[in-house]
Amino acid sequence: MMKYAVWLDGIILDIDLTDMLLRQYKGEDVELPLIDKIYPDWNEFKKIFKEDIIIVSPYNEEKTRMIIKKLGDFPFIYSDGKTKPSKKPMEVLFSSFSLDPLRTIVIGSSPLDLLSIRFYDSRVKFVCIKRKANCSKYSPYLQVDNLMELVKSLKRLKIEGN
Repeated sequence: MMKYAVWLDGIILDIDLTDMLLRQYKGEDVELPLIDKIYPDWNEFKKIFKEDIIIVSPYNEEKTRMIIKKLGDFPFIYSDGKTKPSKKPMEVLFSSFSLDPLRTIVIGSSPLDLLSIRFYDSRVKFVCIKRKANCSKYSPYLQVDNLMELVKSLKRLKIEGN
């Protein structure tokens, strides 16, 4: 079975934290804003892959738990201060859930999401959802416009779990 590690910001929540996360990565003290707006395609996607989704959050534990409570019961990891493009979130993800890099797809929406996984293990498939940024110059495994387009692409490629 494939597992799907889904970045909370940019995929589930309609927010682009790229600039703020990059500043945070460089050592600046940045307070990440929270929003409640969820992309509409998330609800359909989660119905299809519910058992195989792990949420990756750039927020601290308290904020992440608050958001997850609204989304439903999903396993998740949160940031302890160092987030994308660091490989640390991926180290935590893969060790906490004993994931196989060859049976995991990371779904993100920015080049920082892609770099985070590439710094960890280049064998992991990364899918870029073109919400606000284009990841094509970084060669994602797939790049699609929305999560339902991703479902169709995964079916065409006969990737398990859908």
